[in-house]
Amino acid sequence: MNQKIAIPTCEGKLWQHFGKAPQVTFVTVENGKVKDSVVMQAPEHEHGAMPKFIAAQGATDVLCGGLGQGAVNMLQQLGIKIHGGAPAIAIEEVLTQYLNGTIVYGDSSCHHHCHHHEE
Repeated sequence: MNQKIAIPTCEGKLWQHFGKAPQVTFVTVENGKVKDSVVMQAPEHEHGAMPKFIAAQGATDVLCGGLGQGAVNMLQQLGIKIHGGAPAIAIEEVLTQYLNGTIVYGDSSCHHHCHHHEE
C-alpha cells in the first residue's frame, strides 16, 4: 500500500497542535518503506488552511498530535485518514513506530492547552 503521510512538524519533531505547526513533513511510503521525505512551510494559521494545504500536496494520511473537531471533519471530507494522538518525538522515530505498528497514541482531541509546547 502506498501512502503520502503529512506530519505537522517543528525542528524535526512532530508538533502537537495540528493547525499551528510551522512546517509539514510529507513522507512517501511505498510497500511499508519510506521512499521520500519533504519538509514544507505550513500555511498561516486560519480556519481550514492546514487541511486544504495537506490535500493539495496529495496526502493520503495525517500523523499528528492534537487537532480540533473542525480539522477532523474537513480532513475526513477530503478523504484523508487521521492518525491522531501521536507522540511529539523525532519524525524518524514516530515514522518507525507508525510503520512497525508499535506507536502508542494518546489523546488526539485539541484542548486549550495545546499551545503549550514544553520539551
